[in-house]
Amino acid sequence: MEPAARRAQILGEAARLFGAKGYHDTSVSDIIAAAGIARGTFYLYFNNKRGIFEELVDGLLERLRESIRVVDVSPGAPSAREQLVDNIARVIELLAEKRDLLAILLEGAVGLDKGFDEKLSDFYGKVADTLEGSLLLGGRMGIVRNCDTRIAALAALGAFKEILHYVLRRDAGEPLDIKHLASEVIDVFSRGVLTRGATIS
Repeated sequence: MEPAARRAQILGEAARLFGAKGYHDTSVSDIIAAAGIARGTFYLYFNNKRGIFEELVDGLLERLRESIRVVDVSPGAPSAREQLVDNIARVIELLAEKRDLLAILLEGAVGLDKGFDEKLSDFYGKVADTLEGSLLLGGRMGIVRNCDTRIAALAALGAFKEILHYVLRRDAGEPLDIKHLASEVIDVFSRGVLTRGATIS
């Protein structure tokens, strides 16, 4: 097997094991056995279990960053709503296809150690910054009401994390209408849940 293919195979088996068993309950021996390689082969590519886990997390976070695009308001561009729905759909689709990595992101890397906590905090902070920037832009466009955009961005991020937990808990073969899910998320934040004209006193 070519080195790049072998490295990808080891990463794939490690992701599956981390997602199923958790970081602490997965050993280097488990990864070696699952990949069907010699111990020496493993250490040609990775120094230890922590190194392979970190590469998986870094790779996933980078793919997530690449999937989130700034809303284009230039003439002829799709509507802001369409672009936001597409952003959410791309993220859900990526993570729904990589359930092992989703489990790592939501459960495996949380509280692992200070380094990973800081890595995740930095990533989510940047996502919140992107969301807040979109809200500020929407305010200038007149489509977002005057509000505390930071709180709104954090609320949206928290809700989206719960949506991802919902995706993770579903059976792997259970149908998932990603476009509908993304649309509903946007509609809840753009229209709320109250009927038109209803107020809460």
